[in-house]
Amino acid sequence: MNNRPLRVLVDARMLLGRFSGVSRYVTRLIDELVRQGGIEVVALCGAGAKNPWIDREDVETIISSFSRADRVASRRVEWDGLYLRQIIKDSGVDLFHATWNTGIPAFSPVPGILTIHDLIPWREPNGHFSTSWQRRCYRYAQRASARRARQIITVSNHVSEHVIEELGVSPAKVVTIYNGVDPIGGDASSPASIAYRYVLYVGGHEPRKNLAGLFDAMQAYWNQHDERLLLHLTGTRESLDDAAERAFSRLTHRNHVVFLGSVDDCELSHQYASAAATITLSLDEGFGLPVLEAMAHGCPVVAADRAALPEVVGPAGILVDPVSQEGIVAGIRRAVTPSEFRSNLVERGLARARRFSWHRTAEIIRATYETAPSAPVISEVTQSVAVSGV
Repeated sequence: MNNRPLRVLVDARMLLGRFSGVSRYVTRLIDELVRQGGIEVVALCGAGAKNPWIDREDVETIISSFSRADRVASRRVEWDGLYLRQIIKDSGVDLFHATWNTGIPAFSPVPGILTIHDLIPWREPNGHFSTSWQRRCYRYAQRASARRARQIITVSNHVSEHVIEELGVSPAKVVTIYNGVDPIGGDASSPASIAYRYVLYVGGHEPRKNLAGLFDAMQAYWNQHDERLLLHLTGTRESLDDAAERAFSRLTHRNHVVFLGSVDDCELSHQYASAAATITLSLDEGFGLPVLEAMAHGCPVVAADRAALPEVVGPAGILVDPVSQEGIVAGIRRAVTPSEFRSNLVERGLARARRFSWHRTAEIIRATYETAPSAPVISEVTQSVAVSGV
């Protein structure tokens, strides 16, 4: 009888790009799987990517030829078709975990598990793909990977519903496993958290993030309440989408907006802990990791009442209509004003964040790994996929 640990290849190629929520998912998943033991973890990295496990003996890494240029949908489909199956075979693993929405090759030599973080590029292709060919390649890859996967992991029920409806996969194939957060803590009674007098936005700058709405709401807040309140944003002005750039140009206090650029974990933690509130007004989100991280730091959250954000925030934050300037301004006002309500908001946020942990996320995913090889293959795709087309 073979009692050796299950050997799993985890796709970490997305570390080539901007450190995003998907990057956080993969790095924390691998770290926790190694810490918990019982599984041999192999990380598949790209060429030139920052490898957080390079000096560690407990994580085997495979450095592939996958490059930044291969992130484009058509080139990724081509690269996966040419190389991925052989890499999986040569690695001697029992299971492959495609962590990046697509990436399970045809005729994979081992069972594959697919994590889908969202269906936003599928549902809203404008702004994600430069040509219709790129869109078709992405849709082909996501549909094919969903069909080939032994199990599909989604990060919220919101995403699960869309995967079942729009990709047409069997509900028996789909399981929701929430993202986690590292426990940080905060002091709801301390005024230090609002001493810096700024609100914080953490995330990308694509149109669905609704930064135009955030800038317009800040202008209204300055006009109606307090023009001293600052806005800190990750990223740079150069990465704003067109609507956000126009809204930014209209601001009367542009010097009150601080672009933080790329921030490391230490600086991000400081920004959360020192902010009066964190604001997320996305029109669509598969999960919304910044709101969870903010709550773990004792930072009040104002979030859109759409997509997966209410699922994550629950009763611990202020939910607003992201297209209602009046509602956003009122939400910011309640979050940043010292009061018993604000203190309770911090306490509820800390309690809410404790319900999510990377330890628990990895624990459930590990259980999924252990059952996947013996699980029945469910490859049927319902007619809804054919209807949705490419």
